Amino acid sequence: MKKIFKYLFGILGLILILILLMSVFHICPPAGPWPTPPWCGSKSFEKRLYRMDVKAEKLDQVKSVNMSDTWGRNYNMSMVETTRANIKSSFDRVRDIGAKEVFVHDFSRAVYKGDTDFKSLNYKIVNETFWNDFRDESMSKRDLSTLAKEAHERGLLLGIKHNMSFVDIGKYIKEGISGNGDIDKSVAKDRDAFNESHTKEWIEDYFSKWQSRMIERATMYQKAGVDIMSISPSFMPPSFAHNEELSNTLYKNLISEVRKVFKGKIYAEVDLYGLLDGNNRDEDWNKYDFYKDADIKEVRIYNLPTKYQTKDSVDREKIKIAIEKLVKDLDAKAGEKGIRLSIFFAPSSYENAINLGPVEVLDKNNEKIKNLKVDFDGQANSFQYMLESLKNTKNIERINVGNFAWDDALDGDVAPRISINATFRNKPAEELIKTWFSK
Repeated sequence: MKKIFKYLFGILGLILILILLMSVFHICPPAGPWPTPPWCGSKSFEKRLYRMDVKAEKLDQVKSVNMSDTWGRNYNMSMVETTRANIKSSFDRVRDIGAKEVFVHDFSRAVYKGDTDFKSLNYKIVNETFWNDFRDESMSKRDLSTLAKEAHERGLLLGIKHNMSFVDIGKYIKEGISGNGDIDKSVAKDRDAFNESHTKEWIEDYFSKWQSRMIERATMYQKAGVDIMSISPSFMPPSFAHNEELSNTLYKNLISEVRKVFKGKIYAEVDLYGLLDGNNRDEDWNKYDFYKDADIKEVRIYNLPTKYQTKDSVDREKIKIAIEKLVKDLDAKAGEKGIRLSIFFAPSSYENAINLGPVEVLDKNNEKIKNLKVDFDGQANSFQYMLESLKNTKNIERINVGNFAWDDALDGDVAPRISINATFRNKPAEELIKTWFSK
């Protein structure tokens, strides 16, 4: 009996030590049936007010807001914040902006048997977990039900997009913390290596696994009341160069099979360069038409494509003309393809970001990131020019503005440089978009 009590006291002592350590270092457990520690609640940041003289007109397009592509705890690298605590407050803001749809991101990852080998078929597509990299995770059934309920109560349709990774994201997080790397370069290097060469066998195997994953998630989405789901992997999408006809057929089959279990709208991404130029590097997008089987066809724009860029110029008139030309060309290309197009637009808020594109703000110790100058006006102007350009289009049916952060944190509140990020929450662009969307 004494031994039993000894073991019990030992276990209780260990639990108390763990709780003490969690309290001191503000470590938060994953979501579960256990209570959430008081230091893991939502943190409030100052909401800034901006006075803007915005010239806006009524738009015919569907108006959507894309939440930042993160889910779960530690999205600002503080260990205490969680998207789950900020669903209501964030969706309140999305509703108040005047949007009719809100998109959030679910997560999946490839787990290899042995070392990561991009040519190997020996991997599974599984849930992303918090413990893998102490950050993004897959959505649970409870998460999905809560998101759908809160969206619908505010008159919003809920869309789910997918982040898919074939590498361990944790290594990028470590680079950002250590300051010894360059996350943007590392990600680009891995993406290039991943898409270096996909064989017919690899592509068929991938689609088999991705289709199983999509049907599994689609079943959950349908039960939770999700309105829109993507079948396109983002962050690390495979290229199917030299096997486009095969991939087109497999994509069509994927959409068909998902429709059997999901009754909402299906979203497919159309490559921006593929639509404008007919190809993205070696991948021939003229051989694709699978996206026509989807209900929503969207291009993603973070910055001006190469041929539209104004080089090093931040001249407002030049940028306005460039964005107008880009939208005009997209409208014409959509007309040629016989589709109605959705535009996702998420410019960053640092100087010349409309030409240079987004940067990895988690790379907080990188000198390049440290030296970028905040430019809220430049971001707001880019949104203004984009929204103005939509007025006379015939084939653009939706504008999806991104990204909307899960809280009001800016520089100084948290470690990452949110003030230069491709987010518009708590920046002048939020008020500008609200003016347009509320017309």
